[in-house]
Amino acid sequence: MNKKWITLGLLITMVPLLLTACDKRMMFVGSSTKSKLSASYKLFTGTEEKKLNMKSGETLNMDYNSKVEKGELSMKLYGPDNEVLKELGTNESGTEKVEADKDGKYRIEVKGEDTKGSFEVAFKVE
Repeated sequence: MNKKWITLGLLITMVPLLLTACDKRMMFVGSSTKSKLSASYKLFTGTEEKKLNMKSGETLNMDYNSKVEKGELSMKLYGPDNEVLKELGTNESGTEKVEADKDGKYRIEVKGEDTKGSFEVAFKVE
């Protein structure tokens, strides 16, 4: 009976550790609002994303800024068919405009791999 409880205790402890092993965040302060996705961090491995419903002919305006002190960071806009429509530069600031060619869900994705720094993407659909 005692062995059963020890095994159960180990499982309860190990399962959350295994499930969170892919996503690392240390001193991560992030914000996700209806028009902005941003964070600053000492360590970030994982993905932040924002989904937007757009109609054909609408334009997505994006202002972006990122600072990468170490590791890798990518910021991309995906279309409804999961194709990359725009890759935003890292360690730089800029503005991009993308016109939707079809109705659907568009996705802004920021992916970090053992990175230190910050990012911000402000967006507006017109």
